Amino acid sequence: MNVASLILSKSKKFSSSTALKIENKVLTYDDLLEKALRIANVLQENGAQKETIGIVGQRKVASYLGLLSILTAGCSFTPINPKHNDVKIKSIIKGSKIRFLIGDESDVLKLHKDTLSNLDLIVLPGSNLQNFEGVKIVNEKELKRTNALSNPVHCEYEDIAYINFTSGSTGEPKGVKVSHKNIINFIMNMSDIYKLNPGFIASQTFDLSFDPSVSDILFTWYEGGILCVLPERELLVPTDFIIREKINFWNSVPSIANFMIKTGNLNPNSFPNLEYSMFCGEQFSTHIAKAWRKAAPNSTIENLYGPTETTIYITRYMYSKEDEDKNFKNDIVPIGLPLGDHKFALIDENENLVAKNEKGEIIFSGKQLSKGYLNNEKKTEEVFKKFEWDADDLTWYKTGDLGFVNHEGDIECIGRIDSQIKIAGRRIEIGEIEYVLSKFKKTKGAVVVPLRDSQDIVTGCAAFIIEKLTKDEENLIKKESMKMLDSVFFPKKIISVDSYPKAESGKVNRKKLEAIAKNY
Repeated sequence: MNVASLILSKSKKFSSSTALKIENKVLTYDDLLEKALRIANVLQENGAQKETIGIVGQRKVASYLGLLSILTAGCSFTPINPKHNDVKIKSIIKGSKIRFLIGDESDVLKLHKDTLSNLDLIVLPGSNLQNFEGVKIVNEKELKRTNALSNPVHCEYEDIAYINFTSGSTGEPKGVKVSHKNIINFIMNMSDIYKLNPGFIASQTFDLSFDPSVSDILFTWYEGGILCVLPERELLVPTDFIIREKINFWNSVPSIANFMIKTGNLNPNSFPNLEYSMFCGEQFSTHIAKAWRKAAPNSTIENLYGPTETTIYITRYMYSKEDEDKNFKNDIVPIGLPLGDHKFALIDENENLVAKNEKGEIIFSGKQLSKGYLNNEKKTEEVFKKFEWDADDLTWYKTGDLGFVNHEGDIECIGRIDSQIKIAGRRIEIGEIEYVLSKFKKTKGAVVVPLRDSQDIVTGCAAFIIEKLTKDEENLIKKESMKMLDSVFFPKKIISVDSYPKAESGKVNRKKLEAIAKNY
């Protein structure tokens, strides 16, 4: 069994139903199947064999066709965001040994000419482009002349299905190798949780370079839903999109909802059609969860958690109405418990199990653990490990996230281990400072980042807010904060911005905020 066979066998059941909607462009499941098999045949005819193929483009029909056709051709895909700098793009292409690209013409042509000229083939569904710098182009006209494969190319269960590049701490992107086994187990776990009728309308808010997009795409198509792609111009405030498209299966980073709150675009009963509301990728504040429940009174409110290395999501927590009266650490919704038969544990800095109720690094084992990092065995061995205390001799993934098990048995994640800062010899977690600021209306949802000197020593912190504070208001907030926070930890700067800068994943770009704070 492989992913393409799984999806295509199901898609035949949905036939003329809508599979993909991008504004006024619509593809049925028949369209999807036929076009994917044609593109897969082109790849086969040009010698593609169990190799990695790049997908260039965001929120375009060609990108979604590319993903399915690459898997159908028995190859693995790697998303390439045209917004990335040339150095990162070249690093991804070189590291993955990419010879072929598939994508939208406008996005592909944003890449540097030197990058494109070294390729063997560029497939451009929907394009009339005929040539480029001596590289073979297969455009829409040629695709229509191409026969479709009769069946997906066979893949082994353990073969790589995609490589997702995440930002490493050194700046060098890390390629996480995700197998067909990983994805199929993920889809089955999701299918066990969500009982959906074909024709449900699912949002697709993430860039393809952020792996929750893979869940949006493949799980929606496995269940016969309509994948409805959020236009980039509506990304910050998707209120009209949710209403206009009648979305009932929503998934986004929490910061989108927080911005909607700040701009007055998340009002009670705004989304009566929503049935499932999932948030992932960032810590999910209870104030966002409460506001979203009022806006979508008929919807679940869910926190999904999962590093890329554990294949998209590995834990889930349903935030109930009763939870609104509970006190969670830093007012952050728990991440819950693992999906399916996955296991978790908490370990200390010596990699021993922590005592009950103690904090520790969250680790996981199970079938969704990826195959490690591309061309980086040392890093793989550092974080995919076996431990002496484990009688079952399982492989565990060290997340680098700090957490504890609360009195109800759920995991609460309180941030990255390296998000703890030391000021004047004293330590604090950034989340604790954000928690205190969340107590005040104008600083609710504040993002706190460290201030560093030329020696990279933390000298204090800065808080970013989407509000305007008068000096009197700031002084009052500081005075009240001192009842909960030592003065050394109160932000030296409170900076007002129109919106928080975003990384390609859609998460708040804290590194960029650090740079802004340094020069403010």
